[in-house]
Amino acid sequence: MAFPLPTECVEDVISNIEINRDLFSALMVNREWCKFAVPILWKNPFDNNNRENHCKKIIIRTYLSCLDQKSKLLLESSGVDLSCTTSSTAFDYASYLNYLSTTSLKFMIQQFMFPQAGFYGSLLNEHQNTFNQIKLMFTVLCKLFITRSVEIKYIEFSDFGFDPLNVYSIPFATFEGANRSLANLQIFCCHGIPGKSNNAETFISMSNVCKNISHLEITLSTFNEAKGLASLVSSQNHLKHFKLVSDVRFTSTDEDIFGAIFRSLATQKKTFSSIFLQNVSFSNVDFQSLVEFGNCKALRSMTFIECEEIQERTFNAISKAFPSLEHVFYVTGPSDVPSQSFCELFKTAQSNIKSISFDVEVIGLIKTITKYCTKLEDISVSSNDPSEIILILNNCKDLKYINFRGGEGIDTNDIFIGMAQSISPKLEILSLNMSFRDPWIFSPKSLKIFLDSCKNTLKIFKIYHYNAPFNIQDSEDARIKTMNEEHFDVIRQSGIRFHMDSDIWPRNLDIITTIDIPGNNNLSE
Repeated sequence: MAFPLPTECVEDVISNIEINRDLFSALMVNREWCKFAVPILWKNPFDNNNRENHCKKIIIRTYLSCLDQKSKLLLESSGVDLSCTTSSTAFDYASYLNYLSTTSLKFMIQQFMFPQAGFYGSLLNEHQNTFNQIKLMFTVLCKLFITRSVEIKYIEFSDFGFDPLNVYSIPFATFEGANRSLANLQIFCCHGIPGKSNNAETFISMSNVCKNISHLEITLSTFNEAKGLASLVSSQNHLKHFKLVSDVRFTSTDEDIFGAIFRSLATQKKTFSSIFLQNVSFSNVDFQSLVEFGNCKALRSMTFIECEEIQERTFNAISKAFPSLEHVFYVTGPSDVPSQSFCELFKTAQSNIKSISFDVEVIGLIKTITKYCTKLEDISVSSNDPSEIILILNNCKDLKYINFRGGEGIDTNDIFIGMAQSISPKLEILSLNMSFRDPWIFSPKSLKIFLDSCKNTLKIFKIYHYNAPFNIQDSEDARIKTMNEEHFDVIRQSGIRFHMDSDIWPRNLDIITTIDIPGNNNLSE
């Protein structure tokens, strides 16, 4: 005699199924299993992984069947064919939605209305009626989700690929039910078209209903958005992560747009832990705004990608502000690196620093981190003095990954021997970057001494050559002269996986541009 599983066990089993096809199988077991599987399948139907086109059409058809009669009549009056939908559904599918991606929703609507391949934005622009139908269906479905969903945790707004749709003109946060469905929104990502999208009103309206966002990822596309964004940030109870990409260049006469955002972040000082800034100009950020931002003592991660006007006189305001800082990632922009301020950052955080990455040489950086940041696990730095890699190895014994760039045409035999004497017992990956034209010079003997010292710890050894001549066609000109076959034999004998590459472009099938030597393990990068 078969005994049914307790309800709690069934729910626990189904909630731990991660593969959709297994969830679909669970639907067919019996009503009880179906009851638990449906909410899981429909919490994130816009996830494109393992979704065939016919499944996407079924998703839209099902949601259209969930609409009330008034909404269906509105769509039909605009010429939308709803003959494939049903008058009712077995479940309230829209109530289960937790994750909403407007990009995926737009493409699914396209495929539902126009299943032929190759139908994209150009056709929308040519046929205004078609565009109106898609925008109306998009709006009606978004209203359904906001009105019926019990709890939406993730929203991604994007105009990518659909300029005329302008999702920001749709008042998501003002729909009936928004106070409930968006009350516990955790992740909000918003990306527009440079100079065209204007989500200022969206930010302001969302600040009235969304108070529990922990992760904000925003692309700033117009001048007017900054104040709305600052309002949204300030209204949160516990913001943790903030990513801002600026798609527009602001002049020195513009208002303090980014300063307002930094001041708003200061309101989240108890929980704020991670900031990511790309193409952001500090030219109009006043000293006091950064002082206020410096009150975010819980900050653990800072990323700067091609930001402008990060000057010592302003950046110094936060140079001693973050004692809990763990991760710093910096890609240089059009202005110089404020080296003194960054060194002060590391002196303040000291052994809390776990990873550091700079794509350019920073004066005094290596001496500072090897003195104060001895618990480093991951480092990517540049130096014209290759011997500084020995300084790193001597003082940072917890290192697992090193990416070191610098020095041209230098005899580094003593460097490799010095590294052998200082190797970190935890080092797993070593990547050396050197000039293609003037690489490091070292013998197979010194290479063997180094590899013998770390063959029990080092898993991957890489060499990358930059500044290769453009448009190389001749195989001799493309030959990497750092190593010869004797070097490669040494590497093979060590059992350490090896990869060597360069920035030669374009790739020529007749020219060998990469060299791979498998190690004695099956580890992947």
